[in-house]
Amino acid sequence: MTRSSTARSRTLRLTAVALLAAACSVPGAAGPTGEPPGSPTPISVAPTPTAPGSDAPSEPASSPTEGVRLTQAWATAELTDVRNGDRFRIADLVADGRVVFIETMAIWCTNCRRQQGDVVVALSKLDPARVTWIGLDVDASESADALADYSRTLGFDWPFVVAGNDLARALASEFGDAVLSPPSTPIIVVGTNGAVTLTEFGHKSVDRIVQLAGEHGA
Repeated sequence: MTRSSTARSRTLRLTAVALLAAACSVPGAAGPTGEPPGSPTPISVAPTPTAPGSDAPSEPASSPTEGVRLTQAWATAELTDVRNGDRFRIADLVADGRVVFIETMAIWCTNCRRQQGDVVVALSKLDPARVTWIGLDVDASESADALADYSRTLGFDWPFVVAGNDLARALASEFGDAVLSPPSTPIIVVGTNGAVTLTEFGHKSVDRIVQLAGEHGA
């Protein structure tokens, strides 16, 4: 090879090295993996479980907190159990360390009746000293006597209450009008720590009810 050929070859090699170095130094140029230099390595993060009917991440219910106080109008209203005349407040039940289920329903609602059949089984699996289920009749045309007959005839042995207009409005104001639609089988759960959850609409199985009770502190 002549001296001139050697010189041309060396010049070509130096030019190629210079071009490669310039390409690597361009901002945003892809690195060996195809990602821009300095890009963070993608991390796969498992989704945080969310409570049914809520967009916020769910957290394990804390143990009963002495003196938990609910101040919502529906929680502090005095209710009357149509079966025996006993008077109570949801706020007091929670302060006593109970998980409270509030099921808005009506006598004519066949979906409610099917749901309540599973409630019977679910309650048999739960500690009665830790859980209270309340059937809240939101149909203003239904009487206390008719509701009492309904519960006794079908063997539904938990408090049943006729919701007055004020109580119904308080529930709708906090949870939306759909909570007053019995065929949707709305169920509100109040945990021992005072957390309030409107569950998913639709029939809840025995296992789902037991799960909800456990998640809320029972």
